[in-house]
Amino acid sequence: MLRALILKEWLVSLLEFRFLVCASLCIVLGIVSVFVLRADLTSRRAEFTHNQSEYRDQAREYGSYRQLQRQGMRVDRPPQSFQVLFYGVEKTLDRTAVVTDDFMPGFAGDLNTNPAVLLFPVADMLFIVAVVLSLLAFFISYDSVAGERETGTLMLLLSFPVPRDLVILAKWIGGYFSLALPFIVALVTGALLISTSSAIPFTATDWQAFAMAGVVSLLLLAVMFSIGLLVSVRAKTSSTAILTLLSLWVLLALVIPNMGPYLAEWVAPVPDVGQVEREIALRSKQISDQYQTDWGSMRRRVRGMSREERSAFFRKIREQRDELQREVNKATSEVVRDFEIQLRRQTDIARQLTRISPVASYVYASTDVGATGVRHEERLINTLRNFQHQFVRFVAEQTGEGASAFGGSDDDYDIDAMPNFSYTAEGLGERFESRMVDTLLLLLFAVLFFMAAFVSFLRSDVN
Repeated sequence: MLRALILKEWLVSLLEFRFLVCASLCIVLGIVSVFVLRADLTSRRAEFTHNQSEYRDQAREYGSYRQLQRQGMRVDRPPQSFQVLFYGVEKTLDRTAVVTDDFMPGFAGDLNTNPAVLLFPVADMLFIVAVVLSLLAFFISYDSVAGERETGTLMLLLSFPVPRDLVILAKWIGGYFSLALPFIVALVTGALLISTSSAIPFTATDWQAFAMAGVVSLLLLAVMFSIGLLVSVRAKTSSTAILTLLSLWVLLALVIPNMGPYLAEWVAPVPDVGQVEREIALRSKQISDQYQTDWGSMRRRVRGMSREERSAFFRKIREQRDELQREVNKATSEVVRDFEIQLRRQTDIARQLTRISPVASYVYASTDVGATGVRHEERLINTLRNFQHQFVRFVAEQTGEGASAFGGSDDDYDIDAMPNFSYTAEGLGERFESRMVDTLLLLLFAVLFFMAAFVSFLRSDVN
């Protein structure tokens, strides 16, 4: 009996015009998004390879370590293969960083990128699931019970010896399968497009992340369909159900995920960039003012010195200058580090506040599993700063001087041994462990909302 009821619900959903239109739209969007993002990823990979070679050639043309210290070493953000599905933070314009010894590096804007891309959301698989399919879940479920109650078919069905629990279970399974079908078709098609493209070198870890992201996406669809079924059971009419669900969709998919960061700014404010820059400038001025005072007093003692004394004196001056630079760098690092700690705390608060929305939990889980989320960004910045330490140490070893004393002979200038900037994403186990909370939350939401719909239907009036 359960099988027959499930088949009936499934066929009813599949044959409805709204389902055919929405499902076709999802499949087309999924295929087009993979095509577009595949081309974008191919372009970024080629650009990244070209730029890394060009940056090294540029550094080679400097001709001296002092010029290398002054100009710095440019590196680009390495594109992630998974952005062909979940773009995540890769949409930002922060693609290029300049590594020197005098400040903590970070990725800055790429002027060669068209800023118009920021005006519109990226139609990736994340957008399709979190926005389009979540809305489709409500369109499929809103009249599954309320509609049949209005037309009298539900009362007719229950007039036969059909258990209520089997009816509501069949409605969930049949409706959910019809909802999952277009997503699975789009996902399989995307996998085929990726596997046949040599420009997207998916590793075994990437394919495992792909499968895990698919499971997380199905969990979100289960949550949204369960919410829709619950509202349909509780609503007196289908029109009331659809209006309620549309309001919930706006709240869960748009309002809460976007309001969370603003609430976090209010709960845990951080200084603006201008304030941070002023703090750095103030500390640097205090240190340099002391140096200038000491330099003025020592300068008056140069008169009357012998050549050997002057040589020793200026050697001491250089040492003091290097010490000054190190103190300025330390002060700058402390200010930036304090700012980043506050910013990280604000980000964590925003995550906690937005997790009441299953859509937000889904975004966190899928992007971090695909190494395109906030956790990936933090790891990338840490890798960049480790490269800075390698860069400074390399120059120091070449010159035989302190880390800030970039001297040396131009004839000895050679950067072929300089380390390359290399980034490796976290292993799948670490990614999944970091997002276990969000995945479990989605599972919990799905179970709770289904049980609420199940119990409500058993106690509801079919008239």
